[in-house]
Amino acid sequence: MSLLANVIRRTKEPSTWGGIALLLALFGLSQEQAKAVTDLLAAAAALASIFMPENGKPT
Repeated sequence: MSLLANVIRRTKEPSTWGGIALLLALFGLSQEQAKAVTDLLAAAAALASIFMPENGKPT
C-alpha cells in the first residue's frame, strides 16, 4: 500500500482527527483558538463516527 493511500485511509478514522486537534493545540495556538479547533474537530469526529462503518464493513 502506498504512503498516500495509507494517509487517506487514516484520515477516515475519527481518532486521527482527535490527534490532529491535539497537535494543533500543542503548537502555537492561543488557548481560545486551540479550544475552538479542538471542539470543532471533536464534533466532526463524533459526527463521522456515527456515519462511518467499523472495520470497513458496509452498512
